[in-house]
Amino acid sequence: MNLDLVNKLCEKCISEGESLLGTAWSKDNMGGMPILNPTSYVDLEGFKKWKSNCNVLLNLLGDLSKPWDDEIGGVQGNTLVKAKNILGALKSMKETIDNGYLIRIEDLIFAEAFSNLIEQAEYLYSNGYFLASGVLGRAVLEEKLRNLCDSNNLFFSKNRPTLNDFNTELFKSKIYDKIEFKSIDHLISIGNSAAHNKPINKEDVKKLIDGVIEILKKFK
Repeated sequence: MNLDLVNKLCEKCISEGESLLGTAWSKDNMGGMPILNPTSYVDLEGFKKWKSNCNVLLNLLGDLSKPWDDEIGGVQGNTLVKAKNILGALKSMKETIDNGYLIRIEDLIFAEAFSNLIEQAEYLYSNGYFLASGVLGRAVLEEKLRNLCDSNNLFFSKNRPTLNDFNTELFKSKIYDKIEFKSIDHLISIGNSAAHNKPINKEDVKKLIDGVIEILKKFK
């Protein structure tokens, strides 16, 4: 997830929402008769454009958008009350981003997913499926390194960067030292052998799984 992009779009949506409140209007009579407690609305065209940008923001967040889905997402009318509620949710989201809580939520989701996959890899290993266990271990390693690159705003020109690309960029950016780089390089080599169905022994697979577990603990 590109946190800078999410933050900028969130700021844009808040600014648009605040401007939209200035378009509020209400119909206080009908046929010359006053309406008690008339409903206030905001500009419909502006509201639709604003909602579209808000939906893009939710899509960028993916699973992390759940705390705000009900208030921001869905089909809604352009009432002033609804616009204020959406704006409040956007400001809550911005505060969450600014305080670093969004990254922590993301880390928890990743941690749970990684934990489940590592458990599966260990189960396969214990039952003698060393190749399959190695492939799964490699997948966890790849996703963790990708996640580390994303959280440190490291980007790649190629569409499909490899494990080696992730490892090299993390080392060059001083996210970890040369010892860690070489250790991960060795794990990548084992994982690639498993992924390409090359001969692999159980000791190497055990090194891969243990190494990945250590990385998950070290870089939370």
